Amino acid sequence: MVINKFQTPGGCSELFIALESTGRETFKDEVTSALCELQTAIPSKFKLIWARFHVSDIANQYADIYSATREISAMISITGQAPLSGAHIAVEAYAIEADCTVECNDNSVCKIDFANYSQMFFNQEKLSSSGSYDQMYEEFNYAEELLKQYSGTLENNLQRTWIYCRDIDNNYAGLVKARRELFNDRGMVPDTHYISSTGIEGQSYPHDRLVRMDNFALFGHKREQISYLHALENLSPTYVYGVTFERATRIVYGDRSHYYISGTASIDKEGNVMYLCDVEKQTERLLDNVEALLAEGGGKLSDLRQAVVYLRDPADRAAVEKVMSRRLSADTARIMVRGAVCRPTWLVEMDGIAVNSNGDKQFGALV
Repeated sequence: MVINKFQTPGGCSELFIALESTGRETFKDEVTSALCELQTAIPSKFKLIWARFHVSDIANQYADIYSATREISAMISITGQAPLSGAHIAVEAYAIEADCTVECNDNSVCKIDFANYSQMFFNQEKLSSSGSYDQMYEEFNYAEELLKQYSGTLENNLQRTWIYCRDIDNNYAGLVKARRELFNDRGMVPDTHYISSTGIEGQSYPHDRLVRMDNFALFGHKREQISYLHALENLSPTYVYGVTFERATRIVYGDRSHYYISGTASIDKEGNVMYLCDVEKQTERLLDNVEALLAEGGGKLSDLRQAVVYLRDPADRAAVEKVMSRRLSADTARIMVRGAVCRPTWLVEMDGIAVNSNGDKQFGALV
């Protein structure tokens, strides 16, 4: 287990957690053990906000995790992305210590009310539509309706999405088309802004759920607190190759900055895949790109608190880990899972959350 803690004097303390299960007599025992380890790791004054479970066989494991997490007051996410350590379960989680009110509903919506802001992490338990195009529309329509309950919109309040797509080589085009059309209808175009996002191979339950989306929304902020990071010397705008998401989003509070890094791979400023068939060089390039995105917003790789590394081929694990362990801090709460990227020639991708104390006192602190 790795726990990365960030705090500022007098401000909110944040915990970023990564852990992997260890073998037990049954999978149900393994789930119980992982949850116990997670809950034990969180000090009593902290509140768990969300936890993502990446599992090796979602068809047979979903029921046990779903049942075991019903009593946890947090947003719970379960995705079929096998941990590459050989474990059945890898968990990434986030907890806070602050003067705030936390309200969670059915493990799908967790709203945090601070003195200056409100945050909301949420997902949708079930879908009624079929096909990746219609399911992507349904996910965003649900997000839009939920935000409306708090006088919010996709454009102003939805800051980050994590989209998991079953059989991405065949179903990604449908979700891309739906997202592009919906954003265009809402005035989210290249001249305005999109939303930072990861779109990655991940299985959901049941098997005909082709698309599932986790979300983060922010309320009470000013527009100038949000900036979008592009690093155009390293990466192309996403619309160059027909997709609609921001490379990274920086949110500036009075006492810190949060950086939400979208799924990032080995790409150049023309939108081309770099270093075909060379997973080590692709890993170096993706880290160069993440570093450039953070630098544009006054951040560094050492500010990365949490990261997920996705590999198309599990056999590449050792080669990728060699690069990651050299360039990333051992304090980064990081897991590595199986997850194909949206282009087959991309062998590795990473997303993450960075935090540093580069705040702006004209805005309220995150308390």
